[in-house]
Amino acid sequence: MSRSTLAAALMFSAATCSAAILAAPVAAAAPPEEARLAGCEFGTAAATYDYARFDDHVRTMLELSTGEFRAEFENFRGNIQASAQASHLRAQADSADCRVVSGDDNRAVVDVDVTRTVTSDETDGLPQTGRMAMTVTVDNVDGRWLVSKVVSR
Repeated sequence: MSRSTLAAALMFSAATCSAAILAAPVAAAAPPEEARLAGCEFGTAAATYDYARFDDHVRTMLELSTGEFRAEFENFRGNIQASAQASHLRAQADSADCRVVSGDDNRAVVDVDVTRTVTSDETDGLPQTGRMAMTVTVDNVDGRWLVSKVVSR
């Protein structure tokens, strides 16, 4: 094979490989670990509150949320707070298990399972362990993953 034939063959081969790469479907990027961690942080915060310091809970929930959920929380926080105060409700997250269901670099859906301990008038002040299960949608807002939707499951 002459030098010019070899050079032409190599250029043709490179062009063919480049065309194949450009034509291949691009796989959607999986959501980063930060999306899962944001879901877990939110679940832990949602499961942790003290009726006597409810404003701390509100502040945390608002810091971790955006969109639809944030608006709903702001609308109902007075009712939530009144209910917590009436029953002297305290809750503490003990552990959280979180896994990404789907998503990409901009939005992810995360299943969150939280085990928590609750005390209230209804428990006669005795701790009771329970479980919260939710699916949260987290959105990448200016580089921060914030919860925009919560569905109990």
